[in-house]
Amino acid sequence: MRVHVPALVAVVTAAALGAFAAAVGELPGFSVVSPVPLAALALVWTATGATLLALRPGNTLGRLVVTVGLCQAAQQALTTYGGHGVVNGSWPLANWAAWLAAGLWLPGLVPLFNVLPALYPQGRLAARWWRWPLGASVAGTLLLAAAVCLDPHGYDDIAPGPSPLTAPGAVPVLAMTGALLLAAGTATVWAGSVVRLVRARAPERAQLVWLLCVVVPFAAAQFLSPSQVVGVAIGFLIPVAVAVGVVRHRLLGIEVVLRRGLVYGTLTAVVAGVYLAVTATVGSTLGRGPLPGVVAAALVAVGLTPARDRLQSAVDRLVHGERRDPVRAVTRLGDRVAEAGEDELLPAVLATVADALRAPGAALLTPDGEVAARFGDAADGAYDCLLPLRVGGRDLGVLRIPPRTGEHGPYGEADRRLLSALGPQVAVVVRSLEQAADLAVERDRVVAATRAERDRLRRDLHDGLGPALAGVALGLQVLRAGRTDGVLVARLAEETETAVREVRRILDDLRPAALDRHGLAEAVRGHAATLAAGPLDVTVDIGPLPPLPQDTEAAAYRIAREALTNTARHAEATHAHVRLEVTDGVLTVDIADDGHGMPARTRAAPRPGAGESGADSVMGGRPGAAENGPDGIGIGSMRRRAERIGGRIAVDSGPGGTRVLASLPLEARR
Repeated sequence: MRVHVPALVAVVTAAALGAFAAAVGELPGFSVVSPVPLAALALVWTATGATLLALRPGNTLGRLVVTVGLCQAAQQALTTYGGHGVVNGSWPLANWAAWLAAGLWLPGLVPLFNVLPALYPQGRLAARWWRWPLGASVAGTLLLAAAVCLDPHGYDDIAPGPSPLTAPGAVPVLAMTGALLLAAGTATVWAGSVVRLVRARAPERAQLVWLLCVVVPFAAAQFLSPSQVVGVAIGFLIPVAVAVGVVRHRLLGIEVVLRRGLVYGTLTAVVAGVYLAVTATVGSTLGRGPLPGVVAAALVAVGLTPARDRLQSAVDRLVHGERRDPVRAVTRLGDRVAEAGEDELLPAVLATVADALRAPGAALLTPDGEVAARFGDAADGAYDCLLPLRVGGRDLGVLRIPPRTGEHGPYGEADRRLLSALGPQVAVVVRSLEQAADLAVERDRVVAATRAERDRLRRDLHDGLGPALAGVALGLQVLRAGRTDGVLVARLAEETETAVREVRRILDDLRPAALDRHGLAEAVRGHAATLAAGPLDVTVDIGPLPPLPQDTEAAAYRIAREALTNTARHAEATHAHVRLEVTDGVLTVDIADDGHGMPARTRAAPRPGAGESGADSVMGGRPGAAENGPDGIGIGSMRRRAERIGGRIAVDSGPGGTRVLASLPLEARR
């Protein structure tokens, strides 16, 4: 490994300062507490920070740990030199060394409680707003250090005699301002750290818990324990914990240490507290003797197992998240579904699944094997768990979970049970999104069809029926004025017939509402089901249909409907069969029945434009004629519909039944 020169210089400096402090501490007449433990602690801190600098040059935590270690080493060297030098009275600048040592202990201790949690474990702030509480903490630390240096009592803790520099009037202001900034900044940093811990995913969650397990006991030992030994002993663990959390956080044993340490450490503290409280309470009531201890032991024994179980569940949630509580994981999934927007719904679901399993990511595959959505590290082809998603017997795809490495290890049986519990919820969400997408497509189709039909009807009324009725109105005004002209009357009759034909054509072209509501296939099936309620048995065979032009779709439905209605009314048939299929860009509509057939004159219905009598008549046809459909529109009308879009229709009828075969191109044209 390449030598990191700044790291090496820092370690040598800390060792030299520690050795100097230890040497001075061994001189006769030294009255200050031995500096060896704290000097050793400073060396460990500096060496750990130097190791981080060498292994993770871009991680700011290495520089922070080195700075803290050097501050501690310098503080010990200055304390021993200043204290011993002032007592002897002959060492140069000894009083200034003691003055500086009085305030240097703060920069060597306080950053562990605010700067370290803010930067850990990546060596950078989680968000830009963290700069403000962190800046307040650093400013408060420096102000308090200045207040201690300028306070005469701070100097007395290091060496006897007067301080070389004091400012009693400024001390309260500096101390109050520094304390407020430090308290506010540190509280905000820890509140943000708790939020990070709750929201963190693997492996950051275990790293944060790992730091929490050493920083909190160290803070308690510093401010609550009367013995310096406990604080120093825990202080040795902090740099080790930081280094392991940054460099070797994927060690498999860390998770076990965290879980067991948190459970049994907390349980021991609770048992000791309950025992002492019960003993004191019962002892004050019953007096001294063995009875208070027996009562306390009995209460502790009764509550030990439930307390241990509850603690274990709480610690598991802290370290593992919700992996060990499927009900909680399902509940959280439901909460995320309720809060997320439609566009963020699927990523939020996958993120919740990955977080519950402590997986590096999750992916959703369609039934065709394509990736529909992905979250986190879910590379193609790399997976450890596959869960098919089904709703109502319909295959929706597969939920794929990539391998899990690091402190959580491979997936176990509990993880697979949790995935099985979450799978149906994910499937429901996927199906709901599919239905929402289908509904949006259908809505757009209906809106487009309605708009096109409205525009067509407006053009027809404006260009055809409107001028015809206007001409009739003008002629009637002339007749009303008393003029009687045979030519005018004949002209009015012609205009009226033209208007009638235009009305017929407009009605003929109206798009059936059933197509907008259900589409061609379901609309034909619905009409067939209506007719099948009577004596006629209708079977429908419809193959896969691509998206159809609106004119082609309307013509196919009209032809099928009219042919079936004619069969039901006039053919005295018992069975009819409808077939729709698309082949080579042509939609085939085939309607056949087993009735008595149609008269020859009907099979020879006139072509479009041959007149408006007989089969082609809308208003003048004979009611009940075999060629008339439900709207008074017969075989000729069906032929016009087909030919208007470039198609054709053939009618084959005889004693054994009638068959209407229409061929409609998908590229409709007028």
